[in-house]
Amino acid sequence: MDVAITRKVPSPDECYSLLERYSVPKHIIQHSEMVCRVAVFLAEHLNEQGEDLSIPELQAASLLHDLTKMEGLAEGRDHAKSGNEVLAKLGFKRIGEIVAEHIRLKEKTGSKVLSEEEILNYSDKRVMHTTIVSLADRFADLKERYASNGLDMNAMERIARLEAKTYELETRIFSTLDFTPEELPLLLEQRE
Repeated sequence: MDVAITRKVPSPDECYSLLERYSVPKHIIQHSEMVCRVAVFLAEHLNEQGEDLSIPELQAASLLHDLTKMEGLAEGRDHAKSGNEVLAKLGFKRIGEIVAEHIRLKEKTGSKVLSEEEILNYSDKRVMHTTIVSLADRFADLKERYASNGLDMNAMERIARLEAKTYELETRIFSTLDFTPEELPLLLEQRE
């Protein structure tokens, strides 16, 4: 298969056109913009430490990660999976692959290199609505929301496992950076 096709990346303007075309509500676009800011900021700093993360791919995937969220909620479908499918059909295979893992990461064995999937996944966990929050705050909110919706113990156990894996990912991401997870909101604010 042609590498240019599989690695095609939509520009920010194309991303916004897609968000409009799929009737993504403004509040979800604003959330996606903040996730994008976090992801790009982390990737730039990680690349300075020797990682090889694609900023254009991360930017596009971050902006488009909730492209099908509303229909997913309405139809009870996994919007990460449906977003991947839509983006692949549009010719953005790699972007779809990144989007596919923004909720749950596939198991990777022994890779020390960080992926765009991991950075998007982590960045999305750090943004509640449009505010950068700690993982503790984000997961407390998830547990409270899902508990009030009457989720069973299996679902709560899945959230607890996801939380533990996200903390492990946070440790990996920040192990080479010269700032802490707690400093991230202030550093992003200062960047503006």
